[in-house]
Amino acid sequence: MIKQKIEPKDEASIRWVIALKQEAQPIIEHYKMKLSSGNNIFPIYKNFDQSHWLVISGIGRDNSAAATSYLYEKSNSSKYSSWINLGIAGSGKGNYGDICLVDKIKNNANSKTTYPDVIKKSNFTRMELLTTDKPITDYRSKELIDMEGSAFFDISSKFCSRELIGLIKVVSDGPLNDIKKLNKSKIFDLINSNLISILKISSYYETLSKNEKKRIAKPDLFFQICKRWHFTIAQQHQLEYLVRRINNFDANQNGFFFLEECSSSKSVINVMKNKIKNYEVDWGSS
Repeated sequence: MIKQKIEPKDEASIRWVIALKQEAQPIIEHYKMKLSSGNNIFPIYKNFDQSHWLVISGIGRDNSAAATSYLYEKSNSSKYSSWINLGIAGSGKGNYGDICLVDKIKNNANSKTTYPDVIKKSNFTRMELLTTDKPITDYRSKELIDMEGSAFFDISSKFCSRELIGLIKVVSDGPLNDIKKLNKSKIFDLINSNLISILKISSYYETLSKNEKKRIAKPDLFFQICKRWHFTIAQQHQLEYLVRRINNFDANQNGFFFLEECSSSKSVINVMKNKIKNYEVDWGSS
């Protein structure tokens, strides 16, 4: 059974899925992540406040899909968690060491095409990614090539909105850079040399995560009311909906003075429904 993790109120929630240890090492070091204890199927790292979690998936689409699902479960990921896939990629158009954001994904196993959201108004290069089942060296007309991206996106998009998902690729091989010359040291250097840019992108997704957390959090008025009257689970869902509706009409709503005469949860709900009707009438007559 997964223990509930309580994150600081204003803390972001980021989940990293990375194929190789050499690709992950700069991120692990920057966020001072430690290897999570236990016999994990995939190595999992997390920082002190557990705002950043990272899993090393290994190469391939199946590994990436399984590791993404595994991290979701083990880290108790939330709907406001941002997901980032970072790694090297072959390219027929980019230069060695270029950092790119993926805005389109194709899969050589089927005709499916997906469109990740990307940072608005940024100078980062955007490219299309082809995910394959094995390394290929025919770079003609291929912007980016990897072996994990499509699976990562397909799985992570089940856990959150696509706006919270980012794919970052660093060009490691191409027509002028033989993939056979890649080694652990070069892979580490490719990621580490782009660390400042990677952290800028991570910061963007941290902001998105914080904003989404605020958006889906229950309003303070909901908790104030629940302290005063007892609500069943079904009534709590109804109450949350009504509170959000009232807050939409009056963002400065403070307290529940309009409920002072209520004697039960049922009467609270009825009064709130009537209050919303009055707001709607006022809007309609303006």
